[in-house]
Amino acid sequence: MLRLVVFALKNLGRNRLRTTLTGLGVVVLMAIYTIAGTVTDKVNEMVAAHSSQVRLIVRERWTTPSRLPIRYVRALTNLDGVEDWTVWHVYAGVLDDAGNAAAGFATRMENFREMHPGTEDLDPALVEAMKRCRNGALVGRWILDHMGWRVGQKCTLKSFTHPGKDLEFEIIGELPSEIWARCFFFREDYFQEGVADKETVNIIWLRVRDVETAKRLAAQIEQSFSNRRDQVRVETEAAGVGRLVGRTKAVVNVVNFVVAVLLIDMVVLLSNSISMTVRERRQEMAILKTLGFQPSFIMAMVVGEALAVSIVAGVLGAGLAFAFSELNLAGRLPLTDSFLIEFPVPAKFVWHGAIVGALVGFCGSAWPAWRAQKVKAVEVFADPG
Repeated sequence: MLRLVVFALKNLGRNRLRTTLTGLGVVVLMAIYTIAGTVTDKVNEMVAAHSSQVRLIVRERWTTPSRLPIRYVRALTNLDGVEDWTVWHVYAGVLDDAGNAAAGFATRMENFREMHPGTEDLDPALVEAMKRCRNGALVGRWILDHMGWRVGQKCTLKSFTHPGKDLEFEIIGELPSEIWARCFFFREDYFQEGVADKETVNIIWLRVRDVETAKRLAAQIEQSFSNRRDQVRVETEAAGVGRLVGRTKAVVNVVNFVVAVLLIDMVVLLSNSISMTVRERRQEMAILKTLGFQPSFIMAMVVGEALAVSIVAGVLGAGLAFAFSELNLAGRLPLTDSFLIEFPVPAKFVWHGAIVGALVGFCGSAWPAWRAQKVKAVEVFADPG
């Protein structure tokens, strides 16, 4: 093993220019791969988090944004099969003069963790604090980081859903999930008093016993409200989120295709470079065989060199993408990229870079390594060129 490491380092030094160019190519491709993979990962995470078939979304059928009479809440939550419920009053606006927007949801605090996916790990003490603080808010990580806010600070949202009715909030805690990174939650009673609206609600959430009950209740509710002025549409949480992200499915599919092409490009780039190096070093490999080195050692040497280059390049490419994303989020770049604000690169992709780099290195070096160990000393010395 020691001899293998020594040979790999020496050979990397001899082929410094080609190694550098190949490494830089993999770095660039890995950075692009990391950003593209972040988009797919984010969308899949959101869909997976909202995949429940036993939580029903009830909203106004024909109007967007939905506005249902508050009296519907009692009628729906008393139905047989409903185990728990909550409501959403949507309150959105801008955080600062730069136009950074956030979505707020006024809701019940009694069962907040039970009815909102991704908040299961939220400290129950924060929920209790929300019950005591009338204008308290649980705020997403992106908002806190981007605005430089901290727990205990007070802030005001300039609402565009309720013009002229800006509300002040006191930050009680941070939401634990990235799903709600650009959102915040606050108390329903504070919303109703602040905007002077106790008659309507935007969305009603129902949690039912099982999938069969969900199907039965969805049909029953739509049928019973079909003759009312404010008709309703009922769908499972999974179906609702799937419909909302359906518009981005084509984009995600393109991103997945780009990711696949990038991986193939990295393998081809590395394989071509290694193949050229192997052809130039036929005499060296013939000498190694003459000295008694086994074909397996030559294969391992070629693969080891490829792994050394690709793993370092993979970590560097993913690390640069992560660093750029963090600086962008912190507002420390001359120009802020809104795309990377919407899809920030998580730290875990740096490790992904090492893993993907290793896979690319192995796949790209397998065939050249196989050819290298087949070199015959007699043929090489008979025809050195």
